[in-house]
Amino acid sequence: MQRATIVKSLSLAWVALSLGGLGTSSALAATTATPETAPITQTAAPTATQPKPGSPEYPAYLADQVAQYGDVKDTLIPLEGTKNTRDIGGYKTADGKWQIRQNRLLRSDNLSKLTPSDATKLSKDHHVTSIVDLRTPGQQSKQPDKAIPGASLTSISILGNLADTNGKGDGEFYNWQLEFGYHAVTGYHQFLNMLLTNPNATLYHCSSGKDRTGIGTVLIMTILGMDRKTIINDFLQSNQTGRHVERAWIMEYYREILARYGTMDKYINDLLKFTPAQQDQLRAKYLISTDGQNTSYPAATNPSAPQVPSTPAPTPTPAPEPSKPTQPNTQTPTKPTPNKPAQNKPTQSGKPHKKQPKAKIVSMKKFNTTFNYRLKANKKTFKDAYLHKLKGHTPKKSVKKWKLVKVAKVKFKGKITTHYQVKDRAGHQVWLLKGHVVKIHK
Repeated sequence: MQRATIVKSLSLAWVALSLGGLGTSSALAATTATPETAPITQTAAPTATQPKPGSPEYPAYLADQVAQYGDVKDTLIPLEGTKNTRDIGGYKTADGKWQIRQNRLLRSDNLSKLTPSDATKLSKDHHVTSIVDLRTPGQQSKQPDKAIPGASLTSISILGNLADTNGKGDGEFYNWQLEFGYHAVTGYHQFLNMLLTNPNATLYHCSSGKDRTGIGTVLIMTILGMDRKTIINDFLQSNQTGRHVERAWIMEYYREILARYGTMDKYINDLLKFTPAQQDQLRAKYLISTDGQNTSYPAATNPSAPQVPSTPAPTPTPAPEPSKPTQPNTQTPTKPTPNKPAQNKPTQSGKPHKKQPKAKIVSMKKFNTTFNYRLKANKKTFKDAYLHKLKGHTPKKSVKKWKLVKVAKVKFKGKITTHYQVKDRAGHQVWLLKGHVVKIHK
């Protein structure tokens, strides 16, 4: 993901990276503990280069994708104007007792090329009455959605005003823009709340229906109780529609969340502020039994009863977390807003909060070098050069070889420093000061 001469200013107050609270999962009781729900400790290796549709290698690649991850045609809605419109209805929970209702949750790429017959089909056959556009305002203005009769349109830009993806994603893009980015946190919160109010079908989409839409689907299916294998398979089926996603991206997404929150449930509850009571309402709204009776999933709480958001897990860092949102009204969803650091307000230790400094990216360049690097012993590593977020230190005896991925010039506290992003063979990435890496020959 190349970002050249782009200047960004990101406040630490915008991102709540809770490093504690590794509690057990409170997800749907029917979701049993399996290897797919166990913590991820290592990133999966990137997949091979995807051949282009129409190339001689593509049929074999497509057959391999179907064999590994299932056939996208099982959920695909054939339309003339889109490639990646799917009904996620029919997916079963981990214990097989419940499934998602048909014609209620549709994921898609953009709707700018919908034909009149496409629009009629989505309206009459799939009962779409709500469209959620996850693209940026610029993307929407360049390729505006075609209207679907009787359907409202809501814009929720998951990337804010700038889509810095160059038309593709990568592991870092998922981690820091779709997991912890301010607009992603507030946007997915609003999106999940909207799903509680629509009595018919919601179609949600981005540009290609694979990244922002893919993560929205991961969140929905996690709450509804699908196991991780099912969720990953659905994510990777975008490859069968001519799009490009990699298993390494979604595995890194899981790994980063579980490293900070312990479970996906805690991430959804503590950072996205979508409470257990709301999650239970979502299951009651979208799950039915698989025994042929189509019995609705029983709600554990009274939907009309007041909901109380759970208290976020304490964080050992002074960086403020997004404040608890006012309890969402089922008719008008609210979104979490970041707290502003209180000036001269004593903390538990008696020390006043200090306003968090901002970091600016002066320049960014992507590399693909043939050289290897070693890290100097016991040097500070940063998980994110933009936020200057300290991760830890390099080992005292560093023998592992790394590849240079990116170089960035960062202005922090009035000083410009150069950072290298390096990656090991397992796909783990860290940022270090330029002087803390040593180049060696291949």
